Amino acid sequence: MSLCRCLGNRLKLFSNIDLTINRYISSQINTPENNFINVEQNSNFRKNLSRTHYCGQLDSKLEGQNVSLCGWVQKKRFKNFLILRDVKGLVQVVLDDSFLKQQSNRDMIEKLQEESVISVKGIVRRRPQGQENPRMKTGSVEVLCNSLEVLNECRSKLPFEISDFNQPNELVSLKYRYLNLRFAKLQQNLIIRSNFVNKARQFLNEQNFIDIETPTLFRRTPGGAREFIVPTNKPGQFYCLTQSPQQFKQLLMVSGFDRYYQVAKCYRDETFKPERQPEFTQIDIEMSFVTDEDIISLIENLVHYCWPFEQKPQIPFNRMKFQEAMDSYGADKPDVRFGLKINNMTHLIIKENSFGINRIDNLLENDKFNVQAIKIPKENGILTLKEIEKLFKEIFEATNFVETEDKDTFTFMAIKDSDVTNIAKHLKTDFKNKLIAEMRLDDEDTCILLCSCNKNKALEIMGKLRLNLADKIDEKNLKLKGDKAILLRDPKIFNFVWVVEFPLFTWNEENNRWKSTHHPFTAPIDEHLNLVKESRDLESIIGLHYDLVLNGNEVAGGSIRIHNSELQRHVLENILKEDTSKLNHLIEALSYGAPPHGGIAIGLDRFIACLCGTQNIRNVIAFPKNQAGRDLMSSAPSNVPQEELDYYNLICKGTE
Repeated sequence: MSLCRCLGNRLKLFSNIDLTINRYISSQINTPENNFINVEQNSNFRKNLSRTHYCGQLDSKLEGQNVSLCGWVQKKRFKNFLILRDVKGLVQVVLDDSFLKQQSNRDMIEKLQEESVISVKGIVRRRPQGQENPRMKTGSVEVLCNSLEVLNECRSKLPFEISDFNQPNELVSLKYRYLNLRFAKLQQNLIIRSNFVNKARQFLNEQNFIDIETPTLFRRTPGGAREFIVPTNKPGQFYCLTQSPQQFKQLLMVSGFDRYYQVAKCYRDETFKPERQPEFTQIDIEMSFVTDEDIISLIENLVHYCWPFEQKPQIPFNRMKFQEAMDSYGADKPDVRFGLKINNMTHLIIKENSFGINRIDNLLENDKFNVQAIKIPKENGILTLKEIEKLFKEIFEATNFVETEDKDTFTFMAIKDSDVTNIAKHLKTDFKNKLIAEMRLDDEDTCILLCSCNKNKALEIMGKLRLNLADKIDEKNLKLKGDKAILLRDPKIFNFVWVVEFPLFTWNEENNRWKSTHHPFTAPIDEHLNLVKESRDLESIIGLHYDLVLNGNEVAGGSIRIHNSELQRHVLENILKEDTSKLNHLIEALSYGAPPHGGIAIGLDRFIACLCGTQNIRNVIAFPKNQAGRDLMSSAPSNVPQEELDYYNLICKGTE
């Protein structure tokens, strides 16, 4: 009886909540007073709302209309023309004799500085024949000024000119970021970002996802990247800023929220890595009762729905196994816009049992010996062998080798018809002929060979060389052919590929222990579940992990999670040798009826950078840090007085 009464009260509560929400939504939609902003008639805010159009909206259809514009003075031309700029574009403003005959107007224009903020009222008219500017969106019209008001003057000297023909260096542009953001390209990037996020929210809401915020102040977690530590006034106790909402979104699945998402701010102390930001944004997603296929399909449809350009990508996207990506592209995030694939030519050496070069022949009995090759077809053969060898040396010297003996086994060679690098001169003719046949080398094709006793490092190096070769070829082609050049890594071409079937565990040579390829919460494929339980053949276990790669950039990654408490503890303690005391809350939660679940996170900064055709994610973030993790505009991070640190029981070393 009490159970029935309890359920009845609970249903009544939900019914009342639904009724309240419906009434609120209805009131927001139907009340006339909510359809406009109530502003006092004589307020300055009301005065600024008098703008009728944006500069970039004007065209010949508005000829003869009175308009009111607001914006920045982009340029003063002679004494009769201004270029006015706002967030939508540019328009030419004409100051004719009737306007300039007043002394006050002449004085105002004489003193007017570029980048001052003004309000202009006037009439739209066609430009005189022959004076149209096809390079401007509004180049067919101009505004004949009737009145002009200076709303705020700009200093006479700017740190740099706001012009598409003048790009300030990064140091200055980050210090004066608020001025740098006046450039049309950066504004366009942020608008694309905003529109993408808005459409992503619409799509996910329509798919019954719930937007739930999770904490950014959390505790330290084992493994992963270095975290930012946040002190408290309790001696020896610290928060950490979350690397991602990973644990929280899994806990939400345990709580019974079937579909979760949020646009999450994440933090990682990775300032030593180029092209990383200490704080970044991801569209975080988690679902219960799903397979990897469900999540892959969801993301493909989300990308298609949010795509900002007219030509949408075809779905489903192509897929590639992890091993194929490594063997053919030397990376788990392959750029498939162009060829230059890596080919394993080891079998040719084994057949010949001789290379003709002593330093290589001495290694042939080593079972780790391998030969990797790249063919550069003659249509891309714009680089000399010396240029190619220089690129290799730069990459090779920057490569970290755990075993120095492995480094000594590497030999690089390049062949182009009769032209060869020094060592390649000694290649046996028989081997060279078989190589030409196997690689299908035509006249003027270039072949690059890398011999070693460390296949993984060889593939890593060849993968980087492949990308650098493409960049160098594109750079030379642009110089020679300009806009007519056909680029290997054309930023206007978008090639997606899913990389799947990752190994669940990877051997860490530096620490001599197993680590998670993705993260420790990733589940194995069903066929390999017993191998995990028995801690057997760990190198062969495949995980339910999937990465979405766009033009050689990982733009999303996720997995199906371990939802069994005992299996999660086993993986952490017995395979990864991690201290589970820091994860007891999650392991315990999984024991209270956790549903099968999985998810993914879209790296918003990198994804938008790809869409905008920029390799630098700072170009799609409003106020980014520099490579050292510093905010040059506000000089953050900064020192804190010791008396304030005393509250947190902290003493800083190495400061004055």
